[in-house]
This record gives sequence, structure tokens and C-alpha cells, in this order.
Amino acid sequence: MMKRSKKAALVLMVPVATLLLAGCGEEREQAMVFTDPSECSAAALNSAAQCEADYAAAQALHPQVAPKYLNKEECEVDFGAGNCETAPQQTTSGGSVFMPMMMGYLAGQMLNRGGSNFQQPAAAGAGAGTNVPTQPLYKSRDDRGTFRTATNAPVAGGIGPISLKPSQVKPQVGQVVRRGGFGQQAAARNSFGG
Repeated sequence: MMKRSKKAALVLMVPVATLLLAGCGEEREQAMVFTDPSECSAAALNSAAQCEADYAAAQALHPQVAPKYLNKEECEVDFGAGNCETAPQQTTSGGSVFMPMMMGYLAGQMLNRGGSNFQQPAAAGAGAGTNVPTQPLYKSRDDRGTFRTATNAPVAGGIGPISLKPSQVKPQVGQVVRRGGFGQQAAARNSFGG
């Protein structure tokens, strides 16, 4: 009985180890960071219509993924005075929920023109550039120079081309954050050089 369970454990561990090793070799992909569609158009990498479409996709995703706060003051502690807005969602008791304003957007398909794919998972065998979704970006009060995803992952220190791993920027549904959540995390990263 003991030998059989050891063999079963080894058989079950092989797929997990394979997945972990596969994640280590994840290739970096190209994306672009802009604050608005006019910067995108000026970069002349795509048509003005495509730049507008990518911006609209990021704006549509913004209320879904942005961190949420139960009051505006807590949001402003993390994002700065005047940088928070009322979210379309409400609390179960009908109260307002607040979220940071979108400060820019990640155009994940800009260089490889596959379009935003947050709603459409990449097909097996799809070409390069299909794994970085277009999405909104934010700036914390404690680190105004860095664009961050809604999950607080730093992606760029300014507008223009960047290289990143798609797993770094996978959009997730925004959660309610307690005071000191987003900005404090950014400050901690900066103080440790990360």
C-alpha cells in the first residue's frame, strides 16, 4: 500500500513541476503605454481609429478591474487628491464605491496588431503578441512616475514601447481595498528597490 501511494504522488507531481518550469521560461512580449489616443496616433504605429478603439477597450475594462474603496478619502490616500472617481458599482446597502482614475493604458497588441483580447483568450498556436491584453493603467500617490496595472504591477516609467511577460499584466476583477493598500505597496517596493 505504501509503495503504491508513493508512485501516485510522483505521477501527480510531474505535471505540476512541468507547469512551474514552463512559467520560468515565459517570453517577454512587446506592448505600448500611452496616456491617451492622441499619443498613440502620434507614434504612427496604427491608425487613429485603432488607437481610439484600444483606448475605448481600456476605458470599458477600467470599472471592472480598478481597485475599489468604500470611501473617497481612502482612495485618495493611495492615489492622491482629486485622482479618484465614483465607481459604477455600489455597496450592498446602496452606498457609493470609489476607484482611481485611469491615468493611461497598455496597448498590448499595438506592435503585433491582434487587438485587445481580454474577452477573447488566445487560441492555441496563436502568433506573438496575442497574450498581452489592452487595459487601463494607474499611478499611485507614492510613485507618480510609474504606470501600474489594476493589480499594482509596475509596467512602465513613461509612455512608449515596453517589454513584459504577459503573466505580469493579466487583468483581474477589482477588489475592495483597505486604506493604505495600493500606495503603501508601491512605497514598500520602492524602498526595497523593487
